[in-house]
Amino acid sequence: MIKRAGIWAVFVAGFVMTATAVWAQEGSSVPGKLTMGAEFSYFKYEEPDLMEESGPLFGVFAEYAMRTPENDKVSSWQEFLSSYQNNYMFGIEGQFLGGQVDYDSRDTGSIDNINEYLFEIRALAGYDFPVADATVLTSYIGIGYRYLDDNTGGKTSTTNAAGYDRESHYVYMPFGLRTTTPLEGPWSLGFNVEYDLFLDGTQESHLEDVNSTASTLENDQNSGYGVRGSVQFVRQADTWNLLLEPFIRYWNVDESNVAIVTCGGTPCLAGYEPNNESIEYGVKVGTRF
Repeated sequence: MIKRAGIWAVFVAGFVMTATAVWAQEGSSVPGKLTMGAEFSYFKYEEPDLMEESGPLFGVFAEYAMRTPENDKVSSWQEFLSSYQNNYMFGIEGQFLGGQVDYDSRDTGSIDNINEYLFEIRALAGYDFPVADATVLTSYIGIGYRYLDDNTGGKTSTTNAAGYDRESHYVYMPFGLRTTTPLEGPWSLGFNVEYDLFLDGTQESHLEDVNSTASTLENDQNSGYGVRGSVQFVRQADTWNLLLEPFIRYWNVDESNVAIVTCGGTPCLAGYEPNNESIEYGVKVGTRF
C-alpha cells in the first residue's frame, strides 16, 4: 500500500512537471498569475461515536494559473460563438500547514498538543466561458494528492492509553467551477465550488510506537468524497494584487478494508480504518503577481 501511495505521488508529480513544460512551450508569450501567501484554518477530524481531533493550523500556499495565448477576453456569448476560441486555463496549486490539535475519545481519554501537518498539491486544467458582460466562468478538472501526518506517537492519554503516529494519503479528482466579476473601483469578486472524487487512499497506523514488535497497520480506502467552496476578494494595484479568500473544505471517507498486523513476524491482530469525516475552514491572505 505504501508502494501504491508512492506510485500515485510520482504520477501526480509527473503530471505537474509535464503540464508545466507544455505551458512553458505553448504559453511563453503570455505571463501566468502567481498567487502566494499565508493560510489560517481550524481543522477537525472525526470518527463518529469513536474519537475526534481538532485545533488550529497555520501555513503557506501558492497557486500558479496560466491562460493560453489565444485566450483573449470575450465579453459576450455572441463573440464567443462567432469564432473558435482556445480559452484554456492551466494551474498548479499547493499548500503546507502545521499546528497542534487535541484528541478526545469516549473510550481512550484525551491527549493535548499533538503536532499535525497537512500537505496538498493539485494540477488543474479548465476552460473559460463568458457569463455576462464582465463575468467569466471557469470550469476545471484535475488531479490532487493530500497528505495528513498526525504525530501522537510517544504520548499517553488521560486513561493511560498509548498513542501512535498516523499518516493519511488521498488521491482525488477535483471537478469545479469558478467565477470572476470586476466590481466598481479596484475590487473584483469571485466564487468557487468544487466536488472532489475520491480515487484512492491509504491509512498507515504506526502501531510499532506502542509495541516495538508490531508492524504498521496499512489499510486501503477505496471510496469517499470531498466538497469545498470559497469566496475571493481581490484588490488590484499597479504591480500586484491583494487577495482575501474565506474557504471551507470537507471530506467524508468510507470504512477501509481489514488488514493484518504482525508481531515479530507472526499475525497477531486485524484492524481497519473506520468511516471518518474532516472539515477545515479558514481564510487565505496573499498577493497576486
